[in-house]
Amino acid sequence: MKKILAVMLTAAIVLTACCSCGSHEDAETEPAGPVRHGNYITFGHYEQDEDESNGPEPVDWIILSEEDGRMLVISRYILDWQPYNTEMTDVTWETCSIRKWLNEDFINAAFSASEQEQILTVTNTNPGNENPWGIADGGNDTEDKIFLLSSDEADLYFDNDDERAVDKCDWWWLRSPGYINNRASVVLTIGEIYRHGHIVSFNHHDHGVRPAFWLEIET
Repeated sequence: MKKILAVMLTAAIVLTACCSCGSHEDAETEPAGPVRHGNYITFGHYEQDEDESNGPEPVDWIILSEEDGRMLVISRYILDWQPYNTEMTDVTWETCSIRKWLNEDFINAAFSASEQEQILTVTNTNPGNENPWGIADGGNDTEDKIFLLSSDEADLYFDNDDERAVDKCDWWWLRSPGYINNRASVVLTIGEIYRHGHIVSFNHHDHGVRPAFWLEIET
C-alpha cells in the first residue's frame, strides 16, 4: 500500500511541474533572446512558407554591425511583399505607408511583447537623392523601431552586389527616395542599388521587404 501511495505522489509532483513549466504566463516572463549562428541570429517568428497551418517560422537576421551593446540586423530573406506607399503620390520615408506597416502590423506579427522590448527606437536620418534631374527630398528625421535601410546604408553594410542579392531573385525596397518623390530606391535582383527608383505604389509579388532594426544585446 505504501508503495502505491509513493508512486501516486511522485506522479502528482511530475504532473504539477509539467503544468507549471508549460504555462503561457510563465513563458511571457522569460525574456526572449536571439539565438546566434555565426554572422546571423534567429529572433521572432513570421509566416514564410505560405502554409499557415503549420504556424509562423523562426526568422533569420544578418548581423550588419555590432557596437555598444546593440546590433544592427536585417532579415536574411525577403519576409513580405508590400508597396512602398499604397497611393501613387510624392512621399518620403516619414510619410510612406510601408513605415507605418513595419512599425504597427509587422512588429506585432513577428515579435512577442518581450522581444519588442529588446528592439531599440532609433533616430534615422533620411538624406535626399541628388541626381541629374534635381534633388528628391529625403524628408525629416524619424524615430523608428523597424525600418528599411537607406541607399547609403545598403552600400556601407554590404561588401558587394552578391551580398545584397536575395535568394528567389526579388527586388527589395530601400527607404531612400528615387530620383523623384513618387519613386523609392531599391536593390535589384542582381544586388545593385538602383537609386533611380521604382514607382512607390508598385505592389507586385517581386517588390520585397527586408526589415531592419537595432537590437539591444548583453555586453
